[in-house]
Amino acid sequence: MLEQRLNLPKSLLIFLCVCLIALGIPPSSNASAEVPRLVIATATPLDSLDPHVAFDTRRSGLRFQLYEGLFRWQDGPLRVSPWLAQSYTISEDGRTLRFTLRKDARFHDGRELRASDVVYSVERVLALKRGLAPLLSTLVAPGSTKVIDNHTVEFSLNRASPMFLTLLPEIAIVNAELLKANEINNDWGRGWLQSNDAGSGSFMFKLRTPTGGVVASRFAGHWSTDWPAKPLEEIEWRTVIDVEARTAAVTSGEVHVSEGEYLPHQLARLRETNGVAVVESEAPRIFVGLLHAGREPMKTAGFRKVLARAFDTDHFISTTMGTGAAAIAIPLPPTLGSPPSGVAAPSYDIAAAADALGKLKITPREFTIGAIAGDPHSERAAVVLLDGLLKLGLPARIITEPWTVVASRMRDEKLMYDVLFLWRGARYPDANNWLGEMYDCDLFATGNASWYCNRDADRLIKEARGQTDGRLRRQAFEKAAAMLAEDQAGLFVATAKRRVAVSKRVKGLRILQVGDAIDARMATID
Repeated sequence: MLEQRLNLPKSLLIFLCVCLIALGIPPSSNASAEVPRLVIATATPLDSLDPHVAFDTRRSGLRFQLYEGLFRWQDGPLRVSPWLAQSYTISEDGRTLRFTLRKDARFHDGRELRASDVVYSVERVLALKRGLAPLLSTLVAPGSTKVIDNHTVEFSLNRASPMFLTLLPEIAIVNAELLKANEINNDWGRGWLQSNDAGSGSFMFKLRTPTGGVVASRFAGHWSTDWPAKPLEEIEWRTVIDVEARTAAVTSGEVHVSEGEYLPHQLARLRETNGVAVVESEAPRIFVGLLHAGREPMKTAGFRKVLARAFDTDHFISTTMGTGAAAIAIPLPPTLGSPPSGVAAPSYDIAAAADALGKLKITPREFTIGAIAGDPHSERAAVVLLDGLLKLGLPARIITEPWTVVASRMRDEKLMYDVLFLWRGARYPDANNWLGEMYDCDLFATGNASWYCNRDADRLIKEARGQTDGRLRRQAFEKAAAMLAEDQAGLFVATAKRRVAVSKRVKGLRILQVGDAIDARMATID
């Protein structure tokens, strides 16, 4: 097509393509006719390739393809099973775990993956204090993970934990030698990993596009040889923040996959488009409004309950999420916890909210409502709450920003919004993923972005983490969730399936229940 439009000699075209590649500009997606390339539109900017920093589920797709852990989540039924680890043993007291590594696993530079890389990866997570670090540090002390030999690594836990194996898929194993060679001022290679790759995944980093996207190429040296007959050679992630633009891109065939949330009319248009399928995943997740309880007047439970009364949940679900969504009463997905008898979600009632507000001594000020750019659920929820606050005579404004900016604000008590609406997905399918990481009194600015602390609920959460009896563990988590609901620790809105728009030309694509990632390893394009 390019040759016909420009009427250029083929030799000159080849020269121009080489120049573009040298400048970091990828060829048009039409090149997929020669190199099978899956193009994914994502709502989240891919600002970092560091798997220990860009740890949220919104950037998990890229991390999942480039990096691997000792274990991996598998579907049908959902289970966690060895991956880079070939086998493992657990001591009788549950505190010592020894893993035997695969001898055929290689990093993208061809070097053999060794036990020393596992130790380095664990120490790096703990040192950076990001992502999984707050939770991992309660189980693993720095310096406690040991190399037994090149292919054997041993963990010595502070205490037995039924969660530890479920956390292993989230500890990305990085190439220790490569990162050490590229450290600057003891930064553990963070600067270098902004635009480089030290993983062993099925795909490896190739280049960044001028628009902020990323292209990865197939790692033919991967230890698992069960590629499809015509495997993908490249995956391109394009950052398309606007949901209408993502919808148009997949319906027009410009991209093969469109991630992110959709409004009911957009889902209807996708389902009516020939050649496009809407794939649903039973991923455990909840939609919540985080309330900054570290500042007035959100410190007061009475005011938090006013906010809950001012949010029209039923209207929001029917107009924004559509069929399949359901209101929740506690901060847990229904599959992982049920509200005890007598615990119900607050109903929308402006008159009751105004009456309760009148009994409180509130110093007037402007409230900030955070919304994630490109997430129509987050943006619409902010509008619904704004409407409620204005009806109560409370001044407020909406701040809509990309996820990378939002995530940065969530780590800063002064910059965090008064209210922030978002989906909380599962990095691991355990109640602690929501209760412990969102409301643990010891995780301010790392997981607990609400600066909220309920000591009674906190005690139950910590007890539940170490409980090995599944029934007692669930009961403790449910009781803690009920306490958080009663105290209105946040706005607990809804649960719904995750939906991804996929071209019917794509076969073998897996939408993972854990991590919200897309596994493209076995995918092909007709």
